[in-house]
Amino acid sequence: MDEEPPIAAEEVPPMAEEVPLAADEVFEAAEAAAAPGASSLPLLAGLGLAVVLLALVLRFVLKSDKVSRVAETKTKKGDGKLDNKVQLNPQADAAYLVNCLRPDSTPLEILYAIATTPDNVALTSKHLALAADLREKKAAHLKEKENEASHKSMDDLFDDDGWAEEDEDDPAAAAAKKAKEEKEKEAKRLAKATGKDVTDFTKIKLEGIDEGVLGQKWVVKNLTKVGAWPPPSLNDTLVKDKRFSLDGKIVGPLAHPGVERNLIMTMGRLNAKALNTHPELMEAGPQQRIDPTYFQATMEYRQRVGGMLEATLKMASTLRSYRLARSVLDAIVMFKIGLMSVDDADQRKWFSDLMKRQYGPKGTPKLVVEDKFLGVPAPEPAKDEDGKEKSDDEKKEEAERNRIAQRSTPVTTTDDKMALEMQITRQHAEAFTKEKLAQCQKQGVPPQIALSAYRESWFILVRAKKIGEDGWDGALGDSKNGADPMELLAERKDGLYEMLEPATVKAFKKEFSTPTKKTENKIVIGWPFVISNVAQKTGRVKIHLPPPTTAGKYEFDVTIRSQEFLGVGEEFKIVVDVAEGEAKEDAEGKKDK
Repeated sequence: MDEEPPIAAEEVPPMAEEVPLAADEVFEAAEAAAAPGASSLPLLAGLGLAVVLLALVLRFVLKSDKVSRVAETKTKKGDGKLDNKVQLNPQADAAYLVNCLRPDSTPLEILYAIATTPDNVALTSKHLALAADLREKKAAHLKEKENEASHKSMDDLFDDDGWAEEDEDDPAAAAAKKAKEEKEKEAKRLAKATGKDVTDFTKIKLEGIDEGVLGQKWVVKNLTKVGAWPPPSLNDTLVKDKRFSLDGKIVGPLAHPGVERNLIMTMGRLNAKALNTHPELMEAGPQQRIDPTYFQATMEYRQRVGGMLEATLKMASTLRSYRLARSVLDAIVMFKIGLMSVDDADQRKWFSDLMKRQYGPKGTPKLVVEDKFLGVPAPEPAKDEDGKEKSDDEKKEEAERNRIAQRSTPVTTTDDKMALEMQITRQHAEAFTKEKLAQCQKQGVPPQIALSAYRESWFILVRAKKIGEDGWDGALGDSKNGADPMELLAERKDGLYEMLEPATVKAFKKEFSTPTKKTENKIVIGWPFVISNVAQKTGRVKIHLPPPTTAGKYEFDVTIRSQEFLGVGEEFKIVVDVAEGEAKEDAEGKKDK
């Protein structure tokens, strides 16, 4: 199992990034999708931009002034030239996002917040501007063609037989004509090289201009039919009160084209099953009647949102909110699979049946957690007397001896750390591997390349309570850790905390306002682990935790959730007795517990 470090806040200097967005990016993607023999669905382009954004978003803990609305969006070109850059501000993005979150935020509320962040709106607004420019150019081109056809039909009424051009035999006129033709050819070559060849506009199918082409309007129409537009419960969220600048005016979420499109793409993703299997879309795809300026944007949007959901999970863990972290994990699964809810029984059955059809009866994803232990960490196998590495058999034998000794050693209040260990078996490993190899053979892809790209993410949430003592303050490792998590973040001058508005601080302080709420709602640690080998069936996971500061019996509640599969996870409780430890001497020889 590939373990990642526990989630924690990190300090990064404030920054703003200007990401160039090629003015012809939408055009080139559209042209690729329209090319003969191309896939019926648009190809993913602009991935570099998505990766840059993802890297920026994940560096979210930045000091920033509070933001009350998204930066100005202009739909007009001004001097007639379309700016091809997008100004990104990750710290403003993070501040906006975290202040849209509450401990009881639902998955939909989280996704709405992500859809309306300043950077997300800025990027989508730029795509809309590029698409509008493309529409304008194509409409003008079609109008010009229409006029040319009309003039030509008029010329055809006259018979020019018997008439000779006055300059037909004039050498100067012939030279001028040739020069004009060369100039036109050079202009076409230049336009082609810069992606501005208007003759290629005829290859791009645009909704509203070309007959029968499906795009954003078609998606909205069908979302409305299934009750997913306008966005359900949007008026019950904090996003409804957000205001956005548009051409000098302050407007609400659905009145801003960039925000509206992001929400459309969000709802489209959550209703992917209904849209992707719709007869009209299935018919339009092979006929290349798909508007790439919309569907191309949805693919890049998915990349961005995926990265931002990971950042939001970091936020929830830094704020120690168990309820919020669970909602974020639900939102990740919903957005990844395409579901409106993770709790719907019909959706769970559909997903289970889908896994069985694709991977066979044993292909339903499941983790089996065994050999659970919480106690003193076992030492790693040491080197031999000569300082050389021991053989694998020797290491295995020593590890087993250490494990036996470990389980007979009590945890004390002065130990540096405890270890939560578990053996994890992936019951679906064999079925997944078999299917992946079959796909590689069918597609002619080298297995090592395809399998190396496999990624299966899981997340572990740990909470703790003291048995028989309702008033336990939750202190682990240090008595001051029993304080309110918000107070600890404030004391550390945590970067994320300094972004919080008073209302946000108040909401999260309420989450830990009593000892009972603290043990129920406070995350001791959030720990991601990733499977990067599809064939790996078993592995041992070890997580280090600080021990309680007072002696007694403690119960640790462990929740393991999948970030890939619907309804897949494990929960268990494990009890540990903690003895009073001996006071340790500090560097000055003073006793300290």
